[in-house]
Amino acid sequence: MGLVIPLFISHQGCPHQCLFCNQFAITGNGAGNREDGTPGNQPEDGDDPITVIETWLGRSPGYDEVQVAYYGGSFTCLDHEEQHRLLTAVQPYLQAGRVHSIRLSTRPDCISPDIATWLAHSGVKTVELGVQSLDDMVLKSARRGHSAQDSITAMQILRDAGLEVGVQLLPGLPGETTRSFLRGVREVISFAPELVRLYPTVVVENSGLAQMFGRGEYQPLSLNKAVALTRRAKELFDSAGITVARIGLQPSESLGRQVVAGPYHPSFGELVASRNWLKKVRHRLAFLADGKHLYIHISHRDMSALVGMKKSNVRRLKALGFGGRYTIIPEKSRERGSIEYVVS
Repeated sequence: MGLVIPLFISHQGCPHQCLFCNQFAITGNGAGNREDGTPGNQPEDGDDPITVIETWLGRSPGYDEVQVAYYGGSFTCLDHEEQHRLLTAVQPYLQAGRVHSIRLSTRPDCISPDIATWLAHSGVKTVELGVQSLDDMVLKSARRGHSAQDSITAMQILRDAGLEVGVQLLPGLPGETTRSFLRGVREVISFAPELVRLYPTVVVENSGLAQMFGRGEYQPLSLNKAVALTRRAKELFDSAGITVARIGLQPSESLGRQVVAGPYHPSFGELVASRNWLKKVRHRLAFLADGKHLYIHISHRDMSALVGMKKSNVRRLKALGFGGRYTIIPEKSRERGSIEYVVS
């Protein structure tokens, strides 16, 4: 596993105030989280890139793969001089082999063939796009300021430049339906990005979405619906071999205090993983012949997710009539995420 050195540019570069965004809570001008889900109020915020890189390399030696990641803003929307300054700071480390690549996030409408080529020549390996949705009506409602076609074009431009593509999606935006969201998921899959991040929409204080919610004009996803929808999206991405790098916003005390409504949970990703295990085991037990017992072999690291928070999956399986019909066998030698069923 490689080392990622985070460099935060806060809300810099973004030309819009999206409906769902509170700069303090989401983008990290305080102690919350940014739009891309990374934690705010880090010690590195506002520091000189060279100082941060040297600090991380000094305290984390021995990694074969080191990546500098510019998080938090829309990098390619910054003034070109600022982009050049930030990328130039990393060049000596790339040339010396101490850093191997750069990652950044940006808006789809701030990508062009010339920009993508320049990024590639500057040592950038991965560009994450704040796609959010591939439904134009949803994007307009969210005041996103770009179209679905802008995202599609940007993905193709980055791919043509030889760059890895990341996509950020926000299920639950105003006007988004299960059908339109999953249609967007399948369209993203057709472009085969290297990674995806899924951040179910939450309502935070002092955002346009909070005003809509207060007027009764917006109803966020319930936690149960968000878990189910995100689980299905992850299942589709997994089947296509696309890495889901993160599910749910990075938790923090500040963000937790500022969430007005919506499916925020500090362990949202674990809830999704637990729901996925429940679906797998329930399906297998449904076909278990009468009088037979199912032995479920998993990695010991998957035990808590399979059992569920406060044994919720165990209780659910019991309620479905499967209590006493299975035994979970955790194994330290088994690869995480793998499962084997033995019937006797």
